[in-house]
Amino acid sequence: MGNTNIYKQSPYDRELATVLQQMSPGGKPFPLTLETIPMMRRNFATMSLSDDQLQRGGQIDIKLCKVPGRQGAPEISLLICRPSASQTTKSGSLLPCIYYMHGGGMISGDNRFSIQFLLDWIVELKIVVISVEYRLAPEHPHPAPSEDCYAGLLWTAEH
Repeated sequence: MGNTNIYKQSPYDRELATVLQQMSPGGKPFPLTLETIPMMRRNFATMSLSDDQLQRGGQIDIKLCKVPGRQGAPEISLLICRPSASQTTKSGSLLPCIYYMHGGGMISGDNRFSIQFLLDWIVELKIVVISVEYRLAPEHPHPAPSEDCYAGLLWTAEH
């Protein structure tokens, strides 16, 4: 019988192949298996920002807030980043908000992962960023990650 895979993999776009070559040995995507997820999570964890990095020398106030999950699910953690009082005209004033769900394919990352591109906006545009930390698959399969994201969104809309 041999190979039971009846589908032949399509070639990568030339531009994408160049990027993949730089990112991965042999130019192939990192194999995603149950065995490789822990290593991927460890690598992503090194990209999460510290409190000092998030605070940008006192320009941003950060707060970690635990909020109820949906329908009996555990609490979820929201990272709230807002301009410091010295950066806004009125302390405690209502500001526009971006609700952020980090990347990682719902299997890795946390509420501090890949948030750095929003930090400039917080300071320059005087906005709040709320980043949700959702439960990760495969330990918490669908719909758990999505439900956590939705619970955080509901809390954000109410507050």
